[in-house]
Amino acid sequence: MLQKNTDSEQAVMTLRKLTIELEEDLAEKLWTGAQAHNWTPENLARECVAQHLEIAARHRALVERFEAMDQHLATLARFVGQASASTESVDLWKICRYRREKQSKA
Repeated sequence: MLQKNTDSEQAVMTLRKLTIELEEDLAEKLWTGAQAHNWTPENLARECVAQHLEIAARHRALVERFEAMDQHLATLARFVGQASASTESVDLWKICRYRREKQSKA
């Protein structure tokens, strides 16, 4: 169990052991990088995994937002398609949130 002091409270972190096997060139990069920053290879690997998981979570959130936007755009396209396919003459500018600016004659 590792205890980490924060500002006014103590947080207790439990650690799980994970054993990994690395190819020789990757292991050498890990050891070299750790030595360059006065870290242990284990701490550097732990930090790399934590950063990668953070980036992966953010990437997933962005992908979900893009998928939601795609769905909203498809809904909007269907609505505009239905409105313009109507037998009645529909001025799409009247249903648009942003109004077309009137062009002034110079």
